Amino acid sequence: MKRCLSCNTAFDSSDWTCTSCGRSPAMIDRVLCFAPQLAEQSDGYDPSRYQTIATFQTSYFWFRGRNELIASQLKKYFPAARRLLEIGCGTGQVLRAIKEAIPRIDLHGTEIHTHGICYAKDLLPDVNFMQVDARAIPYAEEFDVICAFDVIEHIDDDIGVLKEMYRSCRADGGIILTVPQHRWLWSHKDEMACHKRRYTREELETKTSAAGFKIVAATSFVTILLPLMYFSRLRRQRIAEKDAHTEFHISPIMNRIFFACSRIENFFIRMGLGLPFGGSLMLIGMKEKSRD
Repeated sequence: MKRCLSCNTAFDSSDWTCTSCGRSPAMIDRVLCFAPQLAEQSDGYDPSRYQTIATFQTSYFWFRGRNELIASQLKKYFPAARRLLEIGCGTGQVLRAIKEAIPRIDLHGTEIHTHGICYAKDLLPDVNFMQVDARAIPYAEEFDVICAFDVIEHIDDDIGVLKEMYRSCRADGGIILTVPQHRWLWSHKDEMACHKRRYTREELETKTSAAGFKIVAATSFVTILLPLMYFSRLRRQRIAEKDAHTEFHISPIMNRIFFACSRIENFFIRMGLGLPFGGSLMLIGMKEKSRD
């Protein structure tokens, strides 16, 4: 069901005009905008980074390894899913990976900045994209799976986002989250990425449970490379690191080696082995049917 953000009415209609109050979202550059005041700039993410991400996302080992892990966990925990929503879809590269791995799923994506949606629409013209503030998702019990990949760490009210995901998720559906892990890894790179926090597993599980989801799985990843990641963050060369591209500048050989490490981790995770430590954390939660 669609949900009017003005009067909170849930309605089923071919368009977005509320059947109760008559309100409808704005249209900017052929994109439906539910939070137009945030479409150009917010404090959670620097929209200038989209160009950087679009340039490196198809080749950089971290993105490729994460995409493979996401696809495998979707197949494992949501084998019958028909409709998927990605919150904070960025340039659309994750949705493209999901589409390639599971072509039958009906894909939808939201992003706070219209900059990202422009890239995503060019990449995936058949996917439904909208500009949405994750703290106010215009759906109710609509999707089998709702995903947020390295998104909620950018938002002060992360519990509010999780509650909105719960509202928008169908019973017996669920969520997949990825977030940066370990507070002791906090560095200037997190500041450049506009992170509000790095998570502990306990914190993420507690907040997800408070939103209503049942935790069914959680695992770290970027485990093999964690020592290297830690020591790289000890170097406080702030002047050099102000170049947003610096973190992606590694040799092709090292990129292949690091991607091989990701695939080794992904193999063990697919086999059901949850990894206890890593630079990132993945969580799968389910929305159970009401017993009333």
